[in-house]
Amino acid sequence: MSKTNPLFEFTRFYKGPGTEPINRVNNAQLLWEYERKWVENEEDRAENHPRVLEYRQDVLPLYNEEDGIPLSLKALLYNRYTHWCGGYALEDDVRDFKDFLYRDYLRTS
Repeated sequence: MSKTNPLFEFTRFYKGPGTEPINRVNNAQLLWEYERKWVENEEDRAENHPRVLEYRQDVLPLYNEEDGIPLSLKALLYNRYTHWCGGYALEDDVRDFKDFLYRDYLRTS
């Protein structure tokens, strides 16, 4: 009997191997990969991971909202978001990341 990974409670797309979305709407496949990495790699969830430390230092002062996403997963998503879409002023990157989260990640439909 297989148990469901408790981390799946926090992932929108990744629910285990073989659950990859077949469409690319709103970056579903890419987000599935990021969530897979977060679930499968314990060090990615560590409170002392460089991404988490960077997120705490740079982002939390500007955006500290409880939205149900674990800090380490949000730090990974922020890191990847700014890699692909950032590079502007920190305030702009954080505002745009927050918009992305609500538009493409936290939406339910």
